[in-house]
Amino acid sequence: MVIMSVYKRLLPALFSALLGVLNNSLCYSQTIINPENPNEKIFLVRTKQFNEFLDRFNYITNFYGDPVDSVFMSKIPRNRLINSLFDLKDPRLDPSGKSYSRNYIDEKAEFINEVVHKNLLIYKYSGNIIAEAKSRVIFNGTPRTIRIFLTQEIVGKDMVKWVINNVKGDLLNFLQTDTAYIRFIPPSSNETDFINLKRALEDTDHLQYYASKDYDPDYLTVFYYMLNSGLVKFEYVEEVIYHIIDLPGWCIKVKEFNRLEMNSGWLISDVVKNSSDKICYLKILK
Repeated sequence: MVIMSVYKRLLPALFSALLGVLNNSLCYSQTIINPENPNEKIFLVRTKQFNEFLDRFNYITNFYGDPVDSVFMSKIPRNRLINSLFDLKDPRLDPSGKSYSRNYIDEKAEFINEVVHKNLLIYKYSGNIIAEAKSRVIFNGTPRTIRIFLTQEIVGKDMVKWVINNVKGDLLNFLQTDTAYIRFIPPSSNETDFINLKRALEDTDHLQYYASKDYDPDYLTVFYYMLNSGLVKFEYVEEVIYHIIDLPGWCIKVKEFNRLEMNSGWLISDVVKNSSDKICYLKILK
């Protein structure tokens, strides 16, 4: 009986204490938390995945992955958040450095202003997100670097897959241009039933000289042939860079920066004006 009496006296106090804890938790969840541990703060602010970059760029989620609310908006407006998604250690931003570029700073500011005022968004499954996979291959026993370009392709109603669009690399640059016009099939060849075609096709180092001036080599097909024939062996991907041309008039490049600070992870490494579509952009990309 004594125990029950004590319990009844303590119950109101315990209930009040519980309400206090719940109220504090609700208030705590509605504020932007600043962890005391510097490493925890770095981990929270770091853009850890490419999809996380897209969600922050589109102003969908905060540093915790929670939906952006009015409290977050009041403290970190979209222009500030997008600015934090740039590589802020870019030497072009340092006025004291040799690589300082006023043009780049102005273009960066123009880009951010246009994205915010026009509410430009990057569609997560857009075909205008180009992934550049810098990869190591073995060619004739020697390590070489190639760049494989992939884009997303929608299959059916709710399926997406990455597909290979193009490939570039020094080992594929074996086609030369005949500026001296030494190698060609003479105009009278038809009168001899193109007997000199055998000579032309045996000139394997200069086959492209005998092709039409409109000949546009398909390096992806050449690369596939090299893989199938064993001339090239794929090793691994060294680095990934995203070229995003989904924003009208612009192209941004996004890559991962591994460093122990908040401005790290997947960040914008470059922004340039662009009016080319995906096919043209891949062709002119050096």
